[in-house]
Amino acid sequence: MKVLILSKADILKVVDWRAAVEEVGQAFAALAAGRANVPLRTHFPLESQEGLLLLMPGYIEGPASSTGPEGQLAVKLVSIFNHNPARGLPLIYGLVTLFEADTGRPLALLEGATLTAIRTGAAGGAAAKYLANPQPSRLALFGTGVQAETQLKATLAVFSDSLREARVVGRDSLKTARFAERITAETGLPVRVAGGAAEALEGAEIVVTATTSYTPLFEDAMLAPGAHINGIGSYQPSMREVPGETVSRARLVVDAREAALHEAGDVVIPLQEGLIGPEHIYAELGEIVLGTRPGRAGFEPGEISFFKSVGNAAQDVAIAAHIYQKARAAGIGTEVEMF
Repeated sequence: MKVLILSKADILKVVDWRAAVEEVGQAFAALAAGRANVPLRTHFPLESQEGLLLLMPGYIEGPASSTGPEGQLAVKLVSIFNHNPARGLPLIYGLVTLFEADTGRPLALLEGATLTAIRTGAAGGAAAKYLANPQPSRLALFGTGVQAETQLKATLAVFSDSLREARVVGRDSLKTARFAERITAETGLPVRVAGGAAEALEGAEIVVTATTSYTPLFEDAMLAPGAHINGIGSYQPSMREVPGETVSRARLVVDAREAALHEAGDVVIPLQEGLIGPEHIYAELGEIVLGTRPGRAGFEPGEISFFKSVGNAAQDVAIAAHIYQKARAAGIGTEVEMF
């Protein structure tokens, strides 16, 4: 019995950003409809090594577009070892195993960091699809890392007919310039370096924050009327990228309510400051995909929207199944006689 091994290079050969956005959107819909079983992640600390293993299983009930009527089943394993950078090694490693949902037969083993970057980018693309104004022409991007890249590519896949420019803000001027040059060459979208937050945000209908900041990246008054924000980078209760004033006046949409209320600093800190209450969360993104809550069409003119994501295993399951099917169809990857 063979298992398909998919490396980072293999995954990047077959990724289809428009399809990835659709798959992740449907994963959010399954989550909101109660068709996804996503238990709390398991933490296994190795204190003597300052390491941590995380186990994240998930199942999406069928019918599912990527794997047929049986549904989708996968598990992600992530290791985080704090001393690795000093050893010249990555801080984080990840693997995703995809299973046949009705038998439990292992189908594929996929490199996890690339898969995670793709599914997170696709989540941002899905949020922009439902929450941003329908014909955005300008995007403001904070960050120059992997997440900044995948967010931009996924959003461009959704709005390829209208997006005309992206402006990027980064801490390292040389790295930011190289990022802008490379993404422009890869996508054909003009990406230019902004002199600061105000310049980046001027007239921007979509704003993407993909940093590890502990303080807001811009002032509330800098936002253009009707802007949509995808908050991706802050993933701990003490981290924030968006001002509390913005959160308090924005139509707040999250990937999962409980996770956002406990893990997302952009939500937790305004709660602690008394700027918002738990009821300020307008909807989960899956509810909007399902149509049980209206998206941008139901908002007031000029209203700001804010999507805050902390990540969910349902996204990993959907993207793993999608990449597997694309790789099988294209003959990409290495099959290993495993059993």
